[in-house]
Amino acid sequence: MALELSSEIHNGWQLIHVSGQVDSKSSAELRDYLESQVQGSNPVALELSNVPFMSSAGLRTLLTLYRQTQGLGVPLALVGLQPPIVDTMKITGFYQHFTTYSSLAELG
Repeated sequence: MALELSSEIHNGWQLIHVSGQVDSKSSAELRDYLESQVQGSNPVALELSNVPFMSSAGLRTLLTLYRQTQGLGVPLALVGLQPPIVDTMKITGFYQHFTTYSSLAELG
């Protein structure tokens, strides 16, 4: 499944839609896209409901995004994480660093 990426403004949030597997092959593409998109003062939300799998490379990409948004002083939220990814994030200790929402409706 090829990675599909898009961005829009949603209720004041820079919403980045990610669809497809985030693994060692696609994580660089995601990282480069995020670096090019996340530059402003809007809070950032990564919409991940169409991401069925995320490898350790994908988790590192999320951590890089977390550091980037912290450096910019803007909030970061993850939306629609699939249960297996949540489990992996909790086991690795990544989950505690992120604000998460189950749907865009919760984001506001």
